Amino acid sequence: MGQQAERNDDIPGSPAGRDALAPVAGAAALLVAALGTLGAVDILPADLRWCAPLASAWCNVLVVAIGVLLAGRARRHPPEISVATMIGDWLRNAFSRKHEPEHDDNPWPAIAAAIDWRPWAVAAGGVLSVALAALAWQPPSPALLVRAMAAPEPTLAAGAACIVLAFLTLVAERHHAAAASGSAVSASLTRVLRVALVTALAGVLAAAWFAFRHRTADWLVQAAALLNAAVAAELALRGVLSWFAVPRGAVVPTSAIAGLLSRRPSPFATLGAELRHRYGIDLRQSWGWRSFVRLLPAALAATVACAWLLTAVVVLNPEQRAVYERFGAPVAVWQPGLHVGLPWPFGRARIVDNGAVHQVAIAGSANDGSADTTPVPADGPTPERLDRLWDVPHPWETTQVIAGANGDRQNFQIVNADVRVDYRLGLTDADARAALYRTIDPESTVRTSANRELVHYLASHTLESLLETNQAAMADQLKRAIQQQLDRLQSGVDVIAVVIESVHPPTGAAAAFHDVQAAQIRAQGSVAQARGFAAGLLGNAQQQALERVAHAEAQAGDTVSSARVQQIDFDADLVAYRLGGPAFPFEYYLDRLQRGLRNARMTIIDDRLADGTRATVDLRNTPAGDLAGIH
Repeated sequence: MGQQAERNDDIPGSPAGRDALAPVAGAAALLVAALGTLGAVDILPADLRWCAPLASAWCNVLVVAIGVLLAGRARRHPPEISVATMIGDWLRNAFSRKHEPEHDDNPWPAIAAAIDWRPWAVAAGGVLSVALAALAWQPPSPALLVRAMAAPEPTLAAGAACIVLAFLTLVAERHHAAAASGSAVSASLTRVLRVALVTALAGVLAAAWFAFRHRTADWLVQAAALLNAAVAAELALRGVLSWFAVPRGAVVPTSAIAGLLSRRPSPFATLGAELRHRYGIDLRQSWGWRSFVRLLPAALAATVACAWLLTAVVVLNPEQRAVYERFGAPVAVWQPGLHVGLPWPFGRARIVDNGAVHQVAIAGSANDGSADTTPVPADGPTPERLDRLWDVPHPWETTQVIAGANGDRQNFQIVNADVRVDYRLGLTDADARAALYRTIDPESTVRTSANRELVHYLASHTLESLLETNQAAMADQLKRAIQQQLDRLQSGVDVIAVVIESVHPPTGAAAAFHDVQAAQIRAQGSVAQARGFAAGLLGNAQQQALERVAHAEAQAGDTVSSARVQQIDFDADLVAYRLGGPAFPFEYYLDRLQRGLRNARMTIIDDRLADGTRATVDLRNTPAGDLAGIH
């Protein structure tokens, strides 16, 4: 199905004539082969996936051209012979041993000339165009992208060639658009050529985007591929439906989807014509309307120019800074505030964090949506996901197999660790450039480096030593190791802190490990208690021994001192005796007698009191005042 060919389409020298369509079909076939090869095979060090939709667009042009050429071909009437007779003659000639001369009445050329090949060619061309458009979803090779980013010259050269092709396509489209009003062939070619022109411009934009921004414009290439695939599918569907349509002579393949790119009448002109036709109001006679129409393009151009110039003004928030690129080269690092540079694309400011602290969990992102992030009240109970009990699984934990020891035998142990890293981009200009140009994803870089250092740290310790180590010391050691790794990569990232939420054995072995730890604690407590009791007994014994030794030494000192005093007194008495003569012993005697009788109860008996009678001593117990018979 399609448009009916006009009478002037067969005029020699016209843009829609057979002589003019043959070069168009040949050029389209060459472009399909070349562009399809470039889009399917990595020949050049450049991302040329946009060649696939461009090849599909020119395949649509080829389908229209071949459809017109086959539609204008003269068809013969099939020979008056049955199918069974033709098949029998063919089999007899194929299996005959003798080569007989060919008869002039061979029916096969007449049958081939009687078949309408146009639907077949249009359907096959449409399927080929869809297949070429599907190549746009083929992922590029990472090595090819790296080479293309390192040397963008092939990409720029391909973009320049695409610009030349777009210009030639525009010339051909304008050439056929001039005759589109009187030729159905030119109108159909104009539509598909416009699609090819749009696809070529999309290829130019994709090449420029990759060359200057070092990113692939997949969305643009795939959108162009979808457009060409839709046009090709419509052409193939029309070709299939034409088998069931009533023959109407030469039919030109056309596409309504491609016709959407045609220029539509202005809505203002349509409105003016409707007003003149219905109400007799002619807006062309209004001075205000004419002024509005005359000044509208200039106003729109001025607005677009002002908007383009405003791209040179950059406002950075306090938590932002930017690396300013002039013609693709970084020239300065802008701090928060208002800055003015060159308009896009000559100048560009790439935003970088300014002191914002981020946290990343080594076993996954702390912002992962798979974890429960329901807010909880501050005075409410702690949710189970935040418990640090060993027998409860926690999100963002990593499990590692580490070395262990059981007596003299070596074995393996499993440890669960919930470790997070707080980081920020460095505050210096060099760190900002490094974070922007040397690190694609700072979060992934920090997580990978932290995971490597955590595995190395856990592998060098046993589970018992990890549980006994102070977490602050462990976090400080991990922080230094991660920072050294990031500095070695020149990532421009500063590690603020390493937060160790928990380090514990697996959930299934937590109860057994608790029992073992409790037994060890009880054993250690018993040993400590016994040692304390022994130390107390030993201390008491040592104290008593020291007291006794000190008491004995004190008594010995007193005895020696007393002996020395007595010796000194004796020596003094001896010296006095030598100096005093016989009087000293008598005085000494009286002195000693006085000392001895100082507190004694004395009874003096003198037999000279009564002459001729003897003294009598009464040994009876008498009161104190009745000692001498005195009452």
